[in-house]
Amino acid sequence: MEFLAPAGSWEAFLAAVNNGADAVYIGGQHFSARQAATNFDPPRLEEAVQYAHQRGRRVYVAVNTLIDGQEFESALDYLFQLAASGVDAVILQDMGLLQAAASLLPGLRIHASTQMNTHNQDGAALLKRLGVSRIVLARELSADEIQVIHRASAGVELEVFVHGALCFSYSGQCLFSSVVGGRSGNRGRCAQPCRLPYALCQEGRRIQIMEPGRYRLSPADLCLIDHLPLLASSGVTALKIEGRMRRPEYVAVVTKAYRQVLDRLQEDPGYKVSTEIKQGLRAIFNRGYTTGHLVDAGQPLMNTITPKNKGILVGQVLQQSNSYRTSIELSEKVCLGDGLAVWAGADTVRPLILREIRSGGQRLTEAGPGLVIEVKLDGPVSPSNPVYKTHDQELLNQARRTISAEPPPRIGVDAEVFLVPGEKMQLVLQAQGHRVQAESQHPLQPARTQALDEEVIRQKIGRLGDSRFTLNDLRVTGDSPLSLPFSEINALRRRAVDLLTRELGPLSSAWIAPEGCPADKTKFLTIPRTCGAYPARLTVAVSDTEAAAQALDAGADRVYLGIDGMGSGHRIDQQQLEKFALVTGNDGGRVVPLLPRIHQPADGWNYREAVRGGSNLMISSWADLEWAGRNQFQFYIDYNMNVFNPYTLRMLVAKGAAGITLSPELSWKQLAAFPDLSQAELLVHGELILMQSQHCLIGPVRAPGPPACEWACRRGDYSLQDQRGYSFPLETDSDCRQYIFNSRPLCLMEDLDRILDLHPAAIRIEARRERPGQVRALTSLYREALDALQAGRRPTLKKYQQRLAAVSTGGFTKGHYFRGVL
Repeated sequence: MEFLAPAGSWEAFLAAVNNGADAVYIGGQHFSARQAATNFDPPRLEEAVQYAHQRGRRVYVAVNTLIDGQEFESALDYLFQLAASGVDAVILQDMGLLQAAASLLPGLRIHASTQMNTHNQDGAALLKRLGVSRIVLARELSADEIQVIHRASAGVELEVFVHGALCFSYSGQCLFSSVVGGRSGNRGRCAQPCRLPYALCQEGRRIQIMEPGRYRLSPADLCLIDHLPLLASSGVTALKIEGRMRRPEYVAVVTKAYRQVLDRLQEDPGYKVSTEIKQGLRAIFNRGYTTGHLVDAGQPLMNTITPKNKGILVGQVLQQSNSYRTSIELSEKVCLGDGLAVWAGADTVRPLILREIRSGGQRLTEAGPGLVIEVKLDGPVSPSNPVYKTHDQELLNQARRTISAEPPPRIGVDAEVFLVPGEKMQLVLQAQGHRVQAESQHPLQPARTQALDEEVIRQKIGRLGDSRFTLNDLRVTGDSPLSLPFSEINALRRRAVDLLTRELGPLSSAWIAPEGCPADKTKFLTIPRTCGAYPARLTVAVSDTEAAAQALDAGADRVYLGIDGMGSGHRIDQQQLEKFALVTGNDGGRVVPLLPRIHQPADGWNYREAVRGGSNLMISSWADLEWAGRNQFQFYIDYNMNVFNPYTLRMLVAKGAAGITLSPELSWKQLAAFPDLSQAELLVHGELILMQSQHCLIGPVRAPGPPACEWACRRGDYSLQDQRGYSFPLETDSDCRQYIFNSRPLCLMEDLDRILDLHPAAIRIEARRERPGQVRALTSLYREALDALQAGRRPTLKKYQQRLAAVSTGGFTKGHYFRGVL
């Protein structure tokens, strides 16, 4: 298995390469999912490629953000630059950019980012057919599920994260940072709202739950170092450390640990990871460790106590004086310069740096287990409070010694020299299976003084200077006393080295643009601008048949009916869909089944059976795209598929999509730049899903831990409340996946005329959580306003918004339509 390490800076890159990574993934100055990292400008990126290739390593560049239409050409030009620089692959999220890269840069390897949320074999098959050579799988998959995908996906490599931070949400499915903080994770600027404290509420009131801690959305860190053989047997091609935002020392320590284990496993497949290696990992940074969803190892997924570095336990408080002089009994060694943290209660941590160590009246440079040391803290603590080491100075010093640019390893060459009187000297060089031959400019002459011997020839031929080579074996054929000017021998050596260098090829295999590439690029980027006069339709998304009936009766042109059991816990099956169509007279396919966003291989329910026999549906996963087309459905695209530019929109239309709900992260200005919205739907009202997760937040209300589920989610309305008092509603579907909704509904009623000026195919109400009566009221008001505007009248939209407020709870938000998103 290939082993990848992250680098957000040049120093971290050196740490990764020098500590044993087979490949390093980095980001440039733009279009990278870690925009807050230092990252690599073009000269430094080329230097990184050269440095890696000289050592037989690879460089992958993350271009893993959504790309808007106005920056698309720049992003495509950047891919051309990366290809020309010789990078080994690019990591992409945006489907439009992926299609462009596959079409215009056929020699450039494409890796599908985990942001594409590939969680089943159909998703993997689609990406393979689109030209992807490797897929970074969703972190929510088990080992058995990875194996299922592997067996069904011959010819595409599978990569998984094995260490580092986890997201609470499925990757690519999170709008929390975007909607709440204006910084989009899909655009590389996640503000990490999952690391903030939240209270769990029922019916609007805070409740006590069995699971301690306030950081309800903060996962522990992933650590799969004990499970590398399992990953290999599951078909994994590459292992990846998370951490482009981490400092170089972290990269050094973690890379070295995994490299050591992988090498030992090559020698001894039964090797068990040593305590020393695990302790080093914990010491550099950890929030507690979990095996995530790969295996059930009895470790909790979440660390709700703290989102910060937990470190390693090194002792406990014995006593403290009134002046905060504190006695600590050690269970592990500490040294001068170490950082300690005393946990004095919920969210109360007393940190200090060991500037001096006193024990028994003596000053020490280090203190070991059993000793009692005295320190001065900045506040009160209690006896038995645990003490953690969060900064290991000795470990950091060791790591720093590996972070420097080292000379590249030289290639060993074997040389053979042929000395024949009256003929030119022949020099043969051989390396890595390649053989070159050169000859001197003039023939050899009889020696008048000192004849050429093996010692002299080795001295002259071995002077390989700044070349990539070092002389190994030398064989001299011919024993006559001959001579040749040393300048001729030096020139002969240089010619042979040049020949061998060319024979071995460049260190970076730069991409060469095929004929017609500029014209092809221009053609790809050209989308004719249209301005249709068709009336926009009104669509509504709901979660049950009663709400669907109310929406239809109130004037919805089309209703998207979620069949995943969100809220009710009861899926909608084929029989219910057929019965509902009969009752409502579903002419023209006005009721469209909305498929689940997630369907992992281990999920028992086959939702495709539920819609068999129907004629239309809405898909929420790339995995269903080709299936829907093959089965001749009229299909629509949900907003979570992150359609962010005209090129992804065009691709989906070409694949047969009848309508595409665009990303709610797009601003009005970005939407106005789309040349054609004739098949696009725009969200104008409703509660947006901010996160979807495999982890249940509500289970600990009644039943802590995994033994049993008491279906607490079915017995009330739950929400998360942040520190500012905003409440984010929670819902659960029939597969027990958790959904977090925005605290305030989107409402663009006041700006409906501006929205219609964009000429979209439809405007959409998101009413997955609304009661049937509210669905009727919302739909009726938008129907009335829409009809008035399209009839050329000028309704007072502010009054309509006031009427909407009367049937809603709380205030509204305009989302990103006018403020945009970073």
